[in-house]
Amino acid sequence: MAGMFPTFVADPNDPNRRYTGKVGEVWPGQLRAGYYAALAGAVLLLLFGMLMLASGAPKDADAEFADAFARNMRIVAWCNIVLALVIAGCASYFARGSKTARRVFAIAAAVAIFLNLAGFFLNVAGWGVFAVVILLVAALFFAFRPAANAFVDERSGSPWRGVD
Repeated sequence: MAGMFPTFVADPNDPNRRYTGKVGEVWPGQLRAGYYAALAGAVLLLLFGMLMLASGAPKDADAEFADAFARNMRIVAWCNIVLALVIAGCASYFARGSKTARRVFAIAAAVAIFLNLAGFFLNVAGWGVFAVVILLVAALFFAFRPAANAFVDERSGSPWRGVD
């Protein structure tokens, strides 16, 4: 009866939320898809970060604008490089089923998504950052699917296992 009315509390018998498959030794395909999307996003983050560092402010701009533009571009570029390393490092632990790595990955991906969208709207990043945003959103989506959650709970140990 709880599934009949919209609520913030999920019904434990909701077939759309429950994972009914068997958790095996092999990491699920959804988590693997999240891994590949995260790695592709990290590679693009590194690429865009290095390209931003290599390019400078517009040559025909006045000094005050050029300084602000270059400062904002360097912030986005260095953060992209650091976040790419964090994302790639965390994604390498997906196959082991690490809860901590998935949590740190989610935080780093959220910061990278926000930073790249902010960089686009500040005009220091180009249209290519949308590829990074799409890849990281896809990686987040696949990394937290029910099959991936069941695998990580099995590998890392869920404190809620057996609690009904």
